Amino acid sequence: MKHITLGFIILLAFGPLAAQKKCNAVVRGQILNVRDSIPVPMAEAFIEAGHLHATSNAEGRFVLTKACTGEVLIEIDKPGFQHLHVDIHLSRDTQILIFLSPYPDFSDTITIHARKERSASITLIGQTIMEQNDRDLSQISVSIPGIQMLQGGRNQSKPVAHGMFGLRFPIISQQFRLEGQAWGNDHNPEADARGFDELEWVKDASVLRFGHDAIGGALRLQRHTTAHEGEQNLDQGVSYNSNGHLAGYSVRYIQKADSGSPILYANAALRRSGNYRTPKVWLENTALSELSLSGGYVKTKNGRENRLDGEFYRFESGIFRGTRTGNVDDLLRAIDRSNPVTDNEFSYRIEQPRQVAIHATLQGSSIKVTPLGKNEWHFALQYDQRREYDFHRNSANRFPQLDLILISPSVIYRQLRKIDATTHWEWGNQSSAYLHRFGGFYFLPDFQGWSNGTYGLLHKHGEKIAHTFSIRLDEKQISARERNNGAWHQQSRFFINYSAAYTGLIQTEKQLFQWHISRMWRAPWVNELYSLGVHHGSASYEQGNRNLIIEKSYRAELEWEYNHSNKFACYLSPYFNYLPEFINLAPMAAPVMTVRGAFPGFEYLQANAIFTGADAQIKITLAKNFEIQTGLQYVYARYTKTDHYPAFLPPLRSQNLLSWKHKQLIFQLQHEFVAIQQLYTTGTDFLPPPAAYHLWHIKIKSQRERQDGWQWNMEVNNLLNQSYRSYMDRFRYFMDMPGRNIRLVIIKPLHHHHKKHL
Repeated sequence: MKHITLGFIILLAFGPLAAQKKCNAVVRGQILNVRDSIPVPMAEAFIEAGHLHATSNAEGRFVLTKACTGEVLIEIDKPGFQHLHVDIHLSRDTQILIFLSPYPDFSDTITIHARKERSASITLIGQTIMEQNDRDLSQISVSIPGIQMLQGGRNQSKPVAHGMFGLRFPIISQQFRLEGQAWGNDHNPEADARGFDELEWVKDASVLRFGHDAIGGALRLQRHTTAHEGEQNLDQGVSYNSNGHLAGYSVRYIQKADSGSPILYANAALRRSGNYRTPKVWLENTALSELSLSGGYVKTKNGRENRLDGEFYRFESGIFRGTRTGNVDDLLRAIDRSNPVTDNEFSYRIEQPRQVAIHATLQGSSIKVTPLGKNEWHFALQYDQRREYDFHRNSANRFPQLDLILISPSVIYRQLRKIDATTHWEWGNQSSAYLHRFGGFYFLPDFQGWSNGTYGLLHKHGEKIAHTFSIRLDEKQISARERNNGAWHQQSRFFINYSAAYTGLIQTEKQLFQWHISRMWRAPWVNELYSLGVHHGSASYEQGNRNLIIEKSYRAELEWEYNHSNKFACYLSPYFNYLPEFINLAPMAAPVMTVRGAFPGFEYLQANAIFTGADAQIKITLAKNFEIQTGLQYVYARYTKTDHYPAFLPPLRSQNLLSWKHKQLIFQLQHEFVAIQQLYTTGTDFLPPPAAYHLWHIKIKSQRERQDGWQWNMEVNNLLNQSYRSYMDRFRYFMDMPGRNIRLVIIKPLHHHHKKHL
């Protein structure tokens, strides 16, 4: 048996000796840090007999079911902590309290307190992501209070945070942002959340680690590739949706052969759907296919961690045929129809117009941990390709109308040092280069560019209060070969500015207060400056603005989280954001006629604006197995010098949930209300905001604590098959949102340990 490391265990319930061995006992536990009794999340608890396996949640709690009575060995594993064996005699359902000891050469100040000082409401972990096997990144992220979604039909979506999206809300894969998001708002993020273990909305002062332009925060995807010697994990999930007959499959595998071997992992996911249906008609050419692959290894030796990660993502979807019209009169008639004129049939065919997005990334990291801190090097090479195929080309012609390629190498260096037991400082630098070319019809120019940013961060925490200060200086340059009035011109733009942020925190036994203050900036990017032409993915004509200048942001936000004995919990986050020279994509006064037909026209404009609002959520446990949740999201914005409102402003949205647990099942009834967008300037859009709507959903699922067997979810979305349109859908001019959908997800986890390692 391995050496048993230092730890303490308290048995809260321990029954008499059982006369006969049974395998129906439940072990509930909580894992805390021995130094300060702070909960340890994402720790693994397992029992080899029966391959029982569970991961601790944000409160450090876990549940192991179907444990056999008798002598039981529970193993606890968490990176940065000493591996712990817990021997107990199990005779009935038992609760245990476990204390883990950090390794002395790991920076527990950072590992532990970073976990303590963030709201659990803005993080999705492990199983929550896996349960949404059939959904894309944006659809999964809306589970976080305060995040909504900008759509282009069902197939294209972008996460929106406090009214900020696109370049103001970057998506970070491990350490690096997805550079392909700079192309615009009519395609999905080039990542699959199912290949990651954690999805976090970062909005405190530490966001300056990832960029100066994260005005709405950053959405960070992380992998916790942890395994101990002899461990093998395999999780598989399958899903089916009746609307569009969408089928999905995902698999995640991780292993470590022995103590000297690297951790190896591989993830794969596939989605395939045909045309989807509104309550009244099938929508022609709305099928999609998606493939994502990732894999890598992590090697730890002598305080140094080396890792290599590779990702590949391919997404293809049809673009709704009803968005293609002839002249302006045809377009206005199409916008005015309640139902589109399309072939009312189901098909898996993806025809023109269509879009194809490909993303590949190779990331490498080397992290050296010492008693004083750590040094980090991170490298990445990204390749992005985006193709759009015109409706008016012959379907046999495979030449894309739009063919964009972006190659971006990046390097990051970070250094972290402890000043004393409660204080540390950190600094880092990131440099990136950009090489872009277009093929086919001109929409964005060829350009080269580079960016360089250096930040510093100081963090100090006490028993109940903490402070984080950060500052960052960035410079960017773009050199573009653009077309203007039929002639080619070379133009270079250079930007330099600073960002600063402060986060304070007070934490008591039941409450957590955080406040964030920041000053950030954002340079206009290539699509905002130079786009000119038809963007097939959004069925629109876009026109850049070469006169755009730097956009700034002055933001203040308060977060309050309260939890009383797990019977009452609430979360409230009001915020205010003043944005001088705010850049926005606004509808033009009239449609634009091109050689490819008439399209709604949009142009980039700039003006001072304010954004303010609040996110709120309340959870009440009325009885042992009965729970009520309600949430509200409200965003208000306007331009300061006029009476106009910005376009694509999320309307008031509320969600209410009734949940009842019975044995191993959870029954849920959900109500969703979206109000009409009153913050609308008459005559500034092709259609006024659609009417308010109510949606009802039901869901039945097996409880997540069952880590040793099959898990499943079944739900019915839009239960009453209601017809409605969303203001946040750029295709709302032409069609309703999806009708009723029956969804089934099945997950099978497999966990194994080689006996020679026990």
